[in-house]
Amino acid sequence: MLHGGCSPVNDQIKHQGSPNSSFNRVLFPSSDSSGAIEGGVSPKAWMGGIFPGRREHGPVWNVVPHETQRNPDPRKESDDMRISAAALMLSTLATMPTTDASAAPSPGPIEIDSRPTKVTAYQGRAWVERTVSIDLESGLHRLVFRDLPHRWQSESVQGRVSGNAKVVGIDTMSNQISNAPKNMTELIEAVRQAAGAVQHAKDSLAVTDASIDYLQSMMSKASSGEQRNAGTASLDIASVQQQMEFFSQQLRSLLQTRMDEAGAVEDRQRELEVAESKLSQAGGSSRTERTAEVELVVSESGVVEVTLGYLVTKANWSPRYDVRGDLEGESVRIEYGAEVQQQSGEDWTDVTLVLSTAQPSRAANPPTLEPVYVNVLDPSYGMEHDSLVIGNGMVPPPAAMGAGRGGGERSLAKDMEYASDAEIRSGGSSVTFTLPRRMTVKTNSKSAQRTRIAEFESDVDFTFVAMPVLTEQVYLRGRFTNASDYQLLPGRGGIFMGGDYVGPTDLASTAPGADMELYFGADPALTASETMLKRNTGSAGVFGGWIRTDSSYVIKVDNGSGRPVKMELWDRRPVSRSDKIDVAVVGIDPALSTDAVYLADDAPRGLMRWDITVPAGRTGEDAFTLSYDLRLEHKEGVVITPWPE
Repeated sequence: MLHGGCSPVNDQIKHQGSPNSSFNRVLFPSSDSSGAIEGGVSPKAWMGGIFPGRREHGPVWNVVPHETQRNPDPRKESDDMRISAAALMLSTLATMPTTDASAAPSPGPIEIDSRPTKVTAYQGRAWVERTVSIDLESGLHRLVFRDLPHRWQSESVQGRVSGNAKVVGIDTMSNQISNAPKNMTELIEAVRQAAGAVQHAKDSLAVTDASIDYLQSMMSKASSGEQRNAGTASLDIASVQQQMEFFSQQLRSLLQTRMDEAGAVEDRQRELEVAESKLSQAGGSSRTERTAEVELVVSESGVVEVTLGYLVTKANWSPRYDVRGDLEGESVRIEYGAEVQQQSGEDWTDVTLVLSTAQPSRAANPPTLEPVYVNVLDPSYGMEHDSLVIGNGMVPPPAAMGAGRGGGERSLAKDMEYASDAEIRSGGSSVTFTLPRRMTVKTNSKSAQRTRIAEFESDVDFTFVAMPVLTEQVYLRGRFTNASDYQLLPGRGGIFMGGDYVGPTDLASTAPGADMELYFGADPALTASETMLKRNTGSAGVFGGWIRTDSSYVIKVDNGSGRPVKMELWDRRPVSRSDKIDVAVVGIDPALSTDAVYLADDAPRGLMRWDITVPAGRTGEDAFTLSYDLRLEHKEGVVITPWPE
């Protein structure tokens, strides 16, 4: 919250002299309550966020952007700036309690060592607060908060102070900082040595080239002297042969040396290129330093608590549940937890964590309800998909159908702090949970941090549900009430029965006191199967003209659990959609359910339900049985859609 509940004015200024820097200035008001801001910015345009403490009304400074305040006379501009600064200072101090202490400005910015202390997590973002206590003399001070995360939203920054102080402005800056690599000295030295080796190899090659040139010149002179004696008695053939052998041996040796030294030059040159490439590729690193500078006036020396708040993205939390059923005790315990994950660019270490269901990205207005129109449809449209058979709408939620993989109760020696429930606050359409323990959530972690919100128990009505027409497995359903004071949010959960993990499930949003229904998996000791004993088709009616098909069905339920079980058993019959087709169920044993809700909602749709109690030990030939006959008649020549065996 901004000090005094006032609305800041953003004045974006390009940081002169630094193309990689940005600078934002937020001024805080004193007494002008006109609400008008030059440049067309109004307090309402700034407000409208969800951040704690924002208010829509309050005095606002009339600020003219810096570009419009330029004066062609530098001396007059300097005078105007000094006058404006003095007016701002006097106006600020005039609104503060009178004190004998002089409000002299501090000699320079004060570096603040800070980290996140409180975080309010939303869906997709989070509000982060850094709170520090500092002893300040009376006067004007500038507190610098560094190392702000790269996913922060600088336009959301807010400041709050306590004690005899007042925030008068906040500056936010972003600067590109280049860092040399740690091994820069070694890389430079490697290039220097490689360059020296190249030069040394070139020097050796140059000496050898000079020796070859000198030898070739000596050979030329010797050849000229012998040519003068050629064909005369003065020619010493033995001397000529000795000279030729000497010069040939020396030249051959020098040429071999030159070949080796030329290869050495190439090798040293490649080594130099490699060293230079490593140096150029290292190139250092650059990072963006994000800084907020809070300017405040202290009227009386003492300890001041300063809070810097800002919004970050890439933060999220989601509810997670563990649902533990007790069949014998007819109770259920729900452990309400949360998984928190964030990639904001800074760690949340030992912070006070608040979980909120507010969604700042959603619009405040409801969607528009559009009208729906109907018209006459072509009767042939979609007829190939029409069917007399009710679909598989009886299938229970696919939750809790996984195989057990171990689970078990949490240790009874739970930490008392962890066992404490979160403090819940509800306001309007959002709910917040303040956790009673401090949390640490690392940034960019691959796994979410899980924490506990609350835990509650409730009595449950357990009933087994069988649908032998679809599956032989029998599922355990639990119906109970949200007996907590918490709004259960939509989220994933794990189903446990006793100490065994059954499988995953999805929980819907449930208000306190509202009814809930969950499935706790299939009981392997119970099975239900359906068999069609016979089907006969023949003519019907006194005068004929109708075709009737009679089918007989028997359902067997095996209970090997050693205890009687209460069960809902479901089946279905075809439902006629034509006056040329007639369907009837006769010989039902035992009778169908008389539940009012079933009779009103499900029976008209062709669903059949029995409410039965299956005695213990009824298996095999002694299995509990149900039976009924299905009679379907239709006029001759009418082709009906298929229906299952």
